[in-house]
Amino acid sequence: MIKNILSISLLVVVLFAAGCIGGKSVESSYLRVGSNAELKTVCEEVRPDLPAVAVKRFTSLPALDRETVILANGPVLTPDYRWSWEGTPAEIFDIKTGTALSCMKNYEVVAPYRPGAERALILSGVVMAFEVQRSGGNIFKGAVRYSLWDGAGKRLLARKLIEASVPVKSLTGRAIANAAGTALESILAQTATWIDGYSEEANP
Repeated sequence: MIKNILSISLLVVVLFAAGCIGGKSVESSYLRVGSNAELKTVCEEVRPDLPAVAVKRFTSLPALDRETVILANGPVLTPDYRWSWEGTPAEIFDIKTGTALSCMKNYEVVAPYRPGAERALILSGVVMAFEVQRSGGNIFKGAVRYSLWDGAGKRLLARKLIEASVPVKSLTGRAIANAAGTALESILAQTATWIDGYSEEANP
């Protein structure tokens, strides 16, 4: 009797391991934010005569520190395992920010941050939102809380919340990726404008 029970238990374990019970797991599709074509339009020339802004790596709360696309109903965040980003939102901002800030007029960008590099300012950011908000229609919401420090990283000079909301045409991977790309582009354009104008604000 005991032998039969053990045999049945072993069979169940084998079936689960083989995927015969519970069906096949959902394989995620990876979504790219932005196109590689944009890399051709980057301002490649290094301008050593300009003061440098060093960009520290972005951080986020654990719920957003994942590649899985997040669907949100108000404050409730739910991962949707059908889609994943190419990296976590923080990693996406790490890669895209250097490109977006390279064309500033008043500063040269240094990204990623290097502790020994000479710089006038240090920029850090926390990703506060990077999800599809489904309450009141499908909207892709992105938001970053920035802190701007002096070159030594000891004195906080300014802080700013920059956000963007873009309608998602349909709840498909392509539509979500396109909306996320537009939101990211808007956030980084606002970021470049804010930092580029900081010297004017500090010295009116």
